[in-house]
Amino acid sequence: MDTIDEVVALIRRQTELELMNSVDATPKVERDLLVMRRRLTAHPHALRAILHTARALGRSPDAVPAGDVARLEQ
Repeated sequence: MDTIDEVVALIRRQTELELMNSVDATPKVERDLLVMRRRLTAHPHALRAILHTARALGRSPDAVPAGDVARLEQ
């Protein structure tokens, strides 16, 4: 469950960075986005479970609580 919690937090942070980048693209935000994407790809199973849960619940991935992922993956 710790990995799911971490990946949910990473997805939420990525969403924040993407919004910041659409408003004011700076080199720091671009770098932070690249780092975030690398960190997300380090957990492919958790990321896949979160995306699957988001689709099943009809939500965006950043709006999926870790508890919902655990319940649907059982």
